[in-house]
Amino acid sequence: MKTVHVAAGIIRKEGSDELLAVQRGYGDMQGLWEFPGGKLMRGETPEDAVRRELMEELQVKVTNLRDFYTVEYDYPDFHLSMECYY
Repeated sequence: MKTVHVAAGIIRKEGSDELLAVQRGYGDMQGLWEFPGGKLMRGETPEDAVRRELMEELQVKVTNLRDFYTVEYDYPDFHLSMECYY
């Protein structure tokens, strides 16, 4: 089974329990909620990928990145390996 490697950023509003999530507007998972992030490019570390994706998607420069959790999940067509950073 094909494995898709993804990095995601969990962004919390300071002083609150509110998290930033976005709703997909396209593809097979349209309408579902996700944390900002995306697929790793060839030779890219998960940390570099989440920094790149947050800059591309939100124009956010990450200064304090902490490893949070790795999600492993089997979809019917692929295996997802998602490194989450806080």
